[in-house]
Amino acid sequence: MEILLIEPNDSLRELLCERLCGEGFAPVAVRNGTDALRLLTSPRFESVLLEWNLPDMEGVSVLREMRTRTLDTPVMIISTRGSVADRVLALDSGADDYLLRPFHMDECMARVRRMVRTYCRRSAAVQKGLHCIADLTVDTNRHVVTRGGRRIPLSAKECAILEYFAVRAGATVTRAELEQYVTQSAADSAIVPVYIHYLRKKVDDGFTVKLLRTVRSKGYVLSAS
Repeated sequence: MEILLIEPNDSLRELLCERLCGEGFAPVAVRNGTDALRLLTSPRFESVLLEWNLPDMEGVSVLREMRTRTLDTPVMIISTRGSVADRVLALDSGADDYLLRPFHMDECMARVRRMVRTYCRRSAAVQKGLHCIADLTVDTNRHVVTRGGRRIPLSAKECAILEYFAVRAGATVTRAELEQYVTQSAADSAIVPVYIHYLRKKVDDGFTVKLLRTVRSKGYVLSAS
């Protein structure tokens, strides 16, 4: 199982690589965000260990780019920044865990093992056609949608559009994409907002967290963050 380690500190990077190898993982180590993003083009890694303070950018910027690319690989931020605001920022940006330096190596490895288990569960769910966005579950095999445990009745077209969003959760879907998907042509540009309106009423009405949102001048996104 490959683990991506993004750590500029040479001694810590070597120590983590040695320990990861001892745990049976195959670490791939880089020291900056630019090199990391070159590797993060597909769901290759089971987990990512990401230092906040990188020489070329903040680790949170790498994390946000990962989520923009719809990579749902579990990420643990490693940082000396211990304020509540920093931890909230990391978690809201898509981090699965936050480890404050200095840390005990045994605790770090335990958190890595937990993230790998999370990755395996996510992968198994996707293979079964299950896509979970917060408390919304979209089953693309059975074409069943639930939120908060309650089934949401959708028309065939509404369900198809929501499934299109679900498999791209976290990524912006342009209006042109939806026009092509809904109408098989870009001729009827009025139909997309109508379906978005229907879906919002069924998926978001009555819930505090709104999942289907407009990205100004770009399109729409289905996301919990």
